[in-house]
Amino acid sequence: MRLRRFLPLALLLGLSLGAQDPALRDTFLQAKALWATQGDREGATARFEKVVEALAPRGASLEADWLAALCESYNWLAVLDDRSAPNRPRAQTRLQALIDLNPDFDVDRALTSQRLATLFDRLKAEKYAPVKLSYAPEGGKLLVDGRPGPPLARKFLPFGTHKLTYTRPGFAPAELSLELAPRDAKTADFKLVRVSSTVTLYVQPSGAEVLVDGRSLGRTQGKAGPEAASVAVPLGLRPEDLSEAFVISELGPGKHKLELRAPCFRTKVLEMGEGLATPWADHTLEPIRLESSKGTLTVTSAWAGGELFLSGQSQGPLPVTQLPVCSGAYDLLVRFPAGGFSQRITVEDGKALSVEARPKPRLAFLGLEGEADFTGRARFLAQLEGLGDRLQQVAFLPARPGEGTGEALARVKASREAELVLLATPVPDKVIHQVELRLATLEGEEERLVVKPLEQDPLGPLATRLNTLPVIHEPGLGLSLLDLPGEPGPWVLAASEPAQKAGIQPGKALTQVNGKPISSVQALRPLLEGVRGPVTLVQGGGASVTLPIQTEALEIPLSAPDLCYPAVLAHLRLQYAGARGDEANLIRLNLALGHMHFRAFDKAIDLLRDARLSTVAGVSQGTLDYHTGICFLRLGAAYQAEAVQAFRQALKYPQATLLGPDGPLVAPLARQALEDLK
Repeated sequence: MRLRRFLPLALLLGLSLGAQDPALRDTFLQAKALWATQGDREGATARFEKVVEALAPRGASLEADWLAALCESYNWLAVLDDRSAPNRPRAQTRLQALIDLNPDFDVDRALTSQRLATLFDRLKAEKYAPVKLSYAPEGGKLLVDGRPGPPLARKFLPFGTHKLTYTRPGFAPAELSLELAPRDAKTADFKLVRVSSTVTLYVQPSGAEVLVDGRSLGRTQGKAGPEAASVAVPLGLRPEDLSEAFVISELGPGKHKLELRAPCFRTKVLEMGEGLATPWADHTLEPIRLESSKGTLTVTSAWAGGELFLSGQSQGPLPVTQLPVCSGAYDLLVRFPAGGFSQRITVEDGKALSVEARPKPRLAFLGLEGEADFTGRARFLAQLEGLGDRLQQVAFLPARPGEGTGEALARVKASREAELVLLATPVPDKVIHQVELRLATLEGEEERLVVKPLEQDPLGPLATRLNTLPVIHEPGLGLSLLDLPGEPGPWVLAASEPAQKAGIQPGKALTQVNGKPISSVQALRPLLEGVRGPVTLVQGGGASVTLPIQTEALEIPLSAPDLCYPAVLAHLRLQYAGARGDEANLIRLNLALGHMHFRAFDKAIDLLRDARLSTVAGVSQGTLDYHTGICFLRLGAAYQAEAVQAFRQALKYPQATLLGPDGPLVAPLARQALEDLK
């Protein structure tokens, strides 16, 4: 009898648990089988103990199937302990653990003896009171004191006051308050009042974002069960091909726009007619299938040995030609034997994207200069040799054994095998406690950093700075924005001509972006990252305005403590080698700023003189002219006339800014500079 009663339940539970932890599932089934087929109480107990040991620490946070397995294991252990006189006292402990874990779980009355079942009921009655529940309509969700749980017909709740809430899409939620005392047995009847229609969706693929009238309602999840067969089978689909049911509730009267988005698939837009909103009813749409959205990617390089990675996944050695790729944004990385290349790319549906990869700068460690011994020398040298493991933005070339620092520098300069060099020199003293690190480009720009070899992490600051790179582009909307006290959102200081033609009004705050409220410039920037297609904006209570996402230029800061400027210049020079047009001239501007950091104003002017940007707003031609004036000014009185001319040129671009589109306007600064020169 034990075998016939146990096997069907074991089979069903085993199927539901199999996908989560096959080994633990097998242990659970073996425990039942040992008792049911062989009467092996000790073997079954040992295996149930393993299940409890694995699951008990996670307790009530377990998924429903595993929670049931843990409860059943406690039930079985209580039964097995009760059959052994020495272990019988443990049976009550098992039952108490079961009750504390899930008071709604009932022991298997056919498996559990009458005496043990009576003990179980008495233990539960010491802490919990039964509540009989009814739901009209059924199919909703129950919350007890704010915690979700299954809408059972009978629940056991601790003594005290409890708030029960029952909800179902399309109906107003209902709340009840219960005061429970020992020996109470109460009822809770929920009768919901309908307040709107609902629309149930099944979508292929799962994970699609659902938007109604531009407002995101979340994403579809999981796989549909047998309940979806009636809508899936007529289309030649299996229920598991579709997502779980996604319910749209609170539909107002009238028509609505339904939008579905998913990575690698084309966005689908449907109109939901008035009949879905009124009269109030529950509706299920025919399953919605999204069409695949892909482009192609070609990556080539003049450097040999590169391997392509897209968002961490290897795509093989270069060259990669016409690789089918799902549309969307990716982190593109090419690893070279002595360097690498990285770029954030966006693959568009049906379009081909080509990328020419160039390695990132290489840093050659020349060695620890001299033979002077000092405490911690070996440890410090090992940290220098292992610096490459901590660097992401430069490729590290370790020192060659037996080669002096002078020889190493001559070799690197002759071979041009690195763009940066690092030399460590002990600072002379009676007892050496400091080492000077000199990091330089082959062109001569250098920074020096003094560290203490006995520090916990003497190279940490250097590694952090080498891994920090300024960006010279960001997604934007052709607007200059700033945060002003009292304004509801980013205030539009200036707008490009296309933005103004589209309806943007300078001097008014942005309040919504793609249907979402926006409170500051800082909150806006993340919303633009990775956005494909146009963006819908609202200023105050005005009409919506649609603007395309565009790339906006940025400047590197002149003196940022978190940047290693030789490395910044090395990166910019590598980027400039393959750049054209405005991109090349923007890099020239930032190279000039790097030289200005080192106070090499003559070199900066040489770069700025031949640079021309076609843009007139944000970081643009006016920005170039202003920096040219500053550099001439720093060279002294002999170049005052040239400085005046450059500042006057800058005045011709009233929408030009410093730093980025939201930076200070150039014209007032140029005007002040001219006043100061009078």
